[in-house]
Amino acid sequence: MQIRDAVEADLAAIVAIYNASIPGRNATADLTPITVESRRDWLLNRDARRPLWVLIVEAEIAAWIGLSSFYGGRPAYDATAEISIYIAPQHQGKGYGSVLVGKMLEQAPSLGVTTFLAMYFDHNEASRKLFTRFGFQPMGHLPEIAVLDGDRRGLVIAGWKAPLDE
Repeated sequence: MQIRDAVEADLAAIVAIYNASIPGRNATADLTPITVESRRDWLLNRDARRPLWVLIVEAEIAAWIGLSSFYGGRPAYDATAEISIYIAPQHQGKGYGSVLVGKMLEQAPSLGVTTFLAMYFDHNEASRKLFTRFGFQPMGHLPEIAVLDGDRRGLVIAGWKAPLDE
């Protein structure tokens, strides 16, 4: 198992993993597949403080995790980042999510992040369990904010704050 920065050659696999999550209506509010081209700039124009990592298992990209600036990157929120994680269906349930989230939290000081936010549907038990395991606390709930195949679903905003230096 290896975790490394994503490169342009990884983009097709990253998009395929993301697109695999769409039909389940559990992990993204996108309703139709995205394209590699639509994500090229997203990958190539990343700030070093907002990494995108891939997890490689037996020469295959099994998962990815990335950070995004919160609230459009407004300067007062520089120390806050949204965490996104997607795992290929055949690799789910193997602990890779914990490996990736753990590594991202360890990197918080070097990234200048003091608060991570995870946003997930309130019916997404896997994400709730993953982030709760790492001490993310619910900070908000937006009930029935999304409509997925006629069902109204809520969004949980969970946060993790870096320990204060003593």
